[in-house]
Amino acid sequence: GAGTQLCSPALCMALTAATVTYWRGRGRCEPLRVVLACGGVRFVGNYLEKKADMDALKASGKLQYDQVPLVEADGLNLVQGTPTAVYLAQGCGLWPEMPKEQYICGHILAATQDARGPLVSFPFHLDEQRCLEELQSPKGLLGRFAPRWEALLGEGKPYFLGATPSLADCAVYEASHSKD
Repeated sequence: GAGTQLCSPALCMALTAATVTYWRGRGRCEPLRVVLACGGVRFVGNYLEKKADMDALKASGKLQYDQVPLVEADGLNLVQGTPTAVYLAQGCGLWPEMPKEQYICGHILAATQDARGPLVSFPFHLDEQRCLEELQSPKGLLGRFAPRWEALLGEGKPYFLGATPSLADCAVYEASHSKD
């Protein structure tokens, strides 16, 4: 609601810096970069340029599942998009305190991941027309997800949880601008 409290002092970790490792593209990493930017966290981009870079990263032991993106923050090697996004949101004041509002943020985040499917798969087929058709389809970003996000926002509500931006707002912003 309008008085939503984000990130109780016990949860808010005052995240101040991070290193983000991924290839030179948006893909699965862009939502994490957007959360950091929305939270005012300075971060350094570490770009994998060739297979040897990824092999070296795997050998370093930083990747729990031998996958990127990797966000290094608070002495941790954060992997897997959803828990990393939640951790970052908690660390920069974009995660709500109450379970009901955490659920709202979580389901909107999950929906943005589904909506981004055509964008994430694009580099593997490079068919712009196919990507656009999938985004505009009745089951795509524009056909299914965007109208439901608009309905959740309602009239005069600036953010999903009322007056304060949250992880949900960051995720929808990124998903709706990722085709640019």
